[in-house]
Amino acid sequence: MRFIDSHTHTYLRGPEDLELMAISGIEGVILCSFLPFQPHGFSTMYDLFRWLIENETYRLYKYGIHSRVAIGIHPKAIPESEVKMVLDHILTLFDNEKASALGEVGLETGSKEEEDVFIQQLRIANEYLVPIIVHTPRQNKQKILEKIISILDSENVDFSRVIIDHLTPDLIEKVKSIGAIVGLTVQPGKLTPKDIYDVITKYGPEGIVIDSDIGVNPSDPLALPRTAHYLSKEGVSGGDIQKIMYSNIRSLLPI
Repeated sequence: MRFIDSHTHTYLRGPEDLELMAISGIEGVILCSFLPFQPHGFSTMYDLFRWLIENETYRLYKYGIHSRVAIGIHPKAIPESEVKMVLDHILTLFDNEKASALGEVGLETGSKEEEDVFIQQLRIANEYLVPIIVHTPRQNKQKILEKIISILDSENVDFSRVIIDHLTPDLIEKVKSIGAIVGLTVQPGKLTPKDIYDVITKYGPEGIVIDSDIGVNPSDPLALPRTAHYLSKEGVSGGDIQKIMYSNIRSLLPI
């Protein structure tokens, strides 16, 4: 079984987790930009992006894990100042092909500031035609999702290159109906392997990707292989498991 974890923050975890991921067959990860605090300004975000692009990709490579970097301003980590400088730097990184996707971006509370920053980043993604990894919050998820979809639509974003992540099962049909990719996070407080089984049984494996969102919150570096093991025991075909754990994300972001 082959795995690509489609949403990670491995730079916030130790080497033991990377070793476990490599041993378990995780051959690739998508690194999403996030800080667990509000950065002061441009220099903090500059260092974060450099950390991911120059340091974390190499650290993963030493364990045999390939990676792609998604850069962006997370709605929970919008800098206190110098946002325009950060946006200009994101443009430069895409212009120099230093990053492969925009992310993790989106809305947390749906404030005007979050909307403005989200829209400006979507316009960058449209200019470079890169995939977009969109965050949805734990609270008021349905209401915020509706606002996210409205913004994506108003900005004429190609939904086929958008992963709307951290979805709950009740929102999957809405996301599939617009042609976006369904992102499902197996993590305490989010989804379980049983939830993934129920989703795959109902909707099939097309247009769905699984991730651990491994980072500062309680999370499992083996979320994908554990879920694959559960699905296999429950009779899900190996081909369907490979689609949601590997092939679907690899089609969007080749690793």
